[in-house]
Amino acid sequence: MDSGRTSLAGASPFLRTHATRHIHAGGFGFHHLHAGSGRPLILVHGGGMWLYTYRHIISPLSRSFSVFALDMPGYGYTTLPDDAVPMSLGTMTTALKGFMTALGLDRASFVGHSWGGGWVLAFALAFPSMADRLVLMDSSGLDVPDVMEWELLKIPVLGEILLRVLTQGMVRRRLMKSFHDPFLVDSAMAQEVYLPLKIPANRKAQAAASRNLSWKSVEAGLPALRNQSMLIWGAQDRYLDVSLASRFSERLPGLRVEIIPGCGHCPHEEKPSRVVELVHDFFRTP
Repeated sequence: MDSGRTSLAGASPFLRTHATRHIHAGGFGFHHLHAGSGRPLILVHGGGMWLYTYRHIISPLSRSFSVFALDMPGYGYTTLPDDAVPMSLGTMTTALKGFMTALGLDRASFVGHSWGGGWVLAFALAFPSMADRLVLMDSSGLDVPDVMEWELLKIPVLGEILLRVLTQGMVRRRLMKSFHDPFLVDSAMAQEVYLPLKIPANRKAQAAASRNLSWKSVEAGLPALRNQSMLIWGAQDRYLDVSLASRFSERLPGLRVEIIPGCGHCPHEEKPSRVVELVHDFFRTP
C-alpha cells in the first residue's frame, strides 16, 4: 500500500480494531476482511463506500458463513495497478473473479448493496458457475437514471471538481439522506466513509466508474439468471425508490422480495439485525 493510503488507513478507528488483509490479483491489491468458516459469502459494497459499511453484519453472519468483505477497485483501501484502469462494468466483474480465484474459491454466494448489487448481478451473468445465491439490497442493475450526485460525476471536469472539493461534512449530509433516521449518522461514521475518498486515485477512479457504468446489459440479462435470489429494500429509500423492487420481480424469476419499513437506502446499516435474520432464513430455504 502506498504511503498516502497507509496514513489514511492508520487514521481509521475501524481498521485499528479489525484485522484486514491485502491479496493481489489482476494488478489489484484487494483490501478485505475475512471472518468465520463454512459456506463462502462475499459482501460487496455500493458506490462511494468500502467494506466498513458491513461492520454491523460481518460478525453475526460469520457464525454461519465464511464471510469476505472487500473493497472494490477504486474504493476503500484496495490498490490500483495504474491510472489506466477503465473502471467499466467488466472491470468490476473480472475483479471479483480474480479476488475469488486468489482466495481459492470456485463458487460463492453474494450480498450486494446499491451499485454493489448491480456488480453482483453482472458477475452472475458473466460467470454463472461461480455465483451461488444472491442477496441484493436496494440494488442497482436496472436501466434507470441514477441519483443526481452520480449523474453530476459523469460530467467531465465537473465530476473531478466535485470530488476534489468534497468535505467530511458533505459526506455526512449525503449519508443522512440515505438513512430514514438521519440521527444514526454520526461524525465517526462520516469520517470512516470520507477517509478513503481523500485518496486521489480513488477520486479519479470513481469519476471514471460513474461515466463508464451502464446497467442496460444487466437488466436485459436478468430473465436468464437462475440463481436463487432475494431482494431487500428499505421502504423509505430516497435514492432508489422502493417501486423498483416490482420491476426486479418482473425480470428475475423466483425472486424473493422483502421490504423493511422505517428504513432508507442502507438496510444493513439501519436495520442490521433484520437483514441478518433475513439472510439466515433465505439460506435455510432449500
